Amino acid sequence: MISNALITNVINNIFHVVWLVNITLEPKYNKKKTVCILAATGVSFQILFIWLGYSGILGGKLYYAGYCLASLIYGAVYIFGVSICPFKAVFLMSAYYCVWTFIYNITSLITGTFAGAGNVQIWLLRIGLNLFFLILYHTLFKKRFLLMYHEIRHGDSSITILSLLTFYMVSLFVFSYEKRHNHSAFYILILISIYVFVLSVYVALFRFMSRLNYEWQLKQMQLHEKLLLAQIDSYDEIERNARQTRHDFRHHNIVVAEFAKNRDYQGILDYLQNYDKEETEKYAKIFCANHAVNHVLSVYLAKAEQKEIEIKTDIRLCDISGISDVDFVCILANILENAINGCMQAEGKRWIDISVRQRETKYTCVCKNTCTSNVLFENGIPKNKNRDSVGVESILRIAGKYAGNADFSDDDGIFTCRVVFGKCLQ
Repeated sequence: MISNALITNVINNIFHVVWLVNITLEPKYNKKKTVCILAATGVSFQILFIWLGYSGILGGKLYYAGYCLASLIYGAVYIFGVSICPFKAVFLMSAYYCVWTFIYNITSLITGTFAGAGNVQIWLLRIGLNLFFLILYHTLFKKRFLLMYHEIRHGDSSITILSLLTFYMVSLFVFSYEKRHNHSAFYILILISIYVFVLSVYVALFRFMSRLNYEWQLKQMQLHEKLLLAQIDSYDEIERNARQTRHDFRHHNIVVAEFAKNRDYQGILDYLQNYDKEETEKYAKIFCANHAVNHVLSVYLAKAEQKEIEIKTDIRLCDISGISDVDFVCILANILENAINGCMQAEGKRWIDISVRQRETKYTCVCKNTCTSNVLFENGIPKNKNRDSVGVESILRIAGKYAGNADFSDDDGIFTCRVVFGKCLQ
């Protein structure tokens, strides 16, 4: 009996590792290291299971111990060991565990045996069902899961709690009917009802996340509209400057000609240098080679200067790769928008100091600005009772999309926003 249960456990552990590798959508490490960590977990758990089985310490409770230890050990490694965001990883882990118990219950129902021990029929059925759901996941659901996974916001605790509770409820059912070989019609009815309920919960969660995504996209469209209007204004200003330059060009020629008549060549050079300096200041500053990023910086820094906010910049960007221009612009626009709003609430001298650095495909944005001395934080996220926190949510969402994160702090009237993000995982 122990040897049969051992083979069943080996099959379970192999598929635990395979499944967790495939549902690690935002890994801390590269693919190879993630596989090694999860494989080592599988081997370690298998050794522990063998020791518990042959030592006789647990007696007849080996099944319960194996079920609970597998849930805890694999869950802990997946959530805290290989996933970037533990809060969101609970959602996928719980969903997989529900699939795991479904395979167990279907196997037990079809074979009419206690699937915890095992025989050839059970082993083949387990392998077949796991492969079927893996293929189904890859062909139909992985891309959808990836999109929805990114839409789980910091603070959407209801999504994580509900997904965890569904697995807890299914586990209670498994424990209640453990070792029942004779499956009555009532048992089958309860089994069907539970999994219909679990499926309904996840459908509702997906619809809820879709609605959140729609609302977020609508707010981003409003932000893009503001950026577009600001861009139109800047183009109008450039056109006015160009017209003024064409109008004044004749007068400049007269001055240069007068210097030339007097053979004052040094005067010509000095005059042209001053002319070039004045013309350069009329147009937007060049911060980097990327036109979209350069434009959003120019627009918002000009807006800050209009509000008499002192600006200091340190922009060190090369050719941006692996990051959508739209996402990069959204992060910078939200950072600067929040910085300007924070400065307007501050008393005394107002200033913004923004730094954008690049290291290969990793980017770091650090913005410091004066602000009010009583910034409110909730779970490390700044809150403003007078406005919604769309900007902060957008920063967190986009940073998470690119395997990054953001942190915020307030130190005696100096607010700091730090965002780190890198190559897209999609």
